[in-house]
Amino acid sequence: MGDSLLSLLTEEQGRWAEANGREARKALAEFRVATEAAGCRLPSLGVDTQTVTGSVVVMLGGAPPDEVRRLTRYVLAGVAALAAEEETAPADDDPAPGSVSLMWTPYDGQLVVDCGTDRPGLFRGADSDRWRLAPVVHDSGPDWLADPFKVRPGEPKDRARAETALINANRKRWVS
Repeated sequence: MGDSLLSLLTEEQGRWAEANGREARKALAEFRVATEAAGCRLPSLGVDTQTVTGSVVVMLGGAPPDEVRRLTRYVLAGVAALAAEEETAPADDDPAPGSVSLMWTPYDGQLVVDCGTDRPGLFRGADSDRWRLAPVVHDSGPDWLADPFKVRPGEPKDRARAETALINANRKRWVS
């Protein structure tokens, strides 16, 4: 027989934590470059993975008050600049032709949740402007296309939810 649900969840949680860890390390590197450019030295920056939950956080650590105040001034100046940009930006939500949009993209086979349908699925690639998702449990239904802006990374609880729903559906068929 196949792997147990617990081992599958543990494996998925490890993949999820690893992917989030990569993202956290990238975010940390970008933050370190930005703070150093602002003249702020934050020596305690780091990434921490919670062993029980598998969640990953960027630890901002401690800094002397003068460094925090300097960073605060830069953040507030950036907020003001972004607000001014938004006031002058065109109301049209469509990006200009040829513009680049930075967006999270899952890896092939990554557990995701289509928030438009509230269904967990596995990322299978992009079809034009949609993402192709497959059911979490093999042969439990057809693939579907989802709006990438309505898809979030899945968590182990999402896989458990999908597998539990399938088990319950099979039980109903067996009883009938």
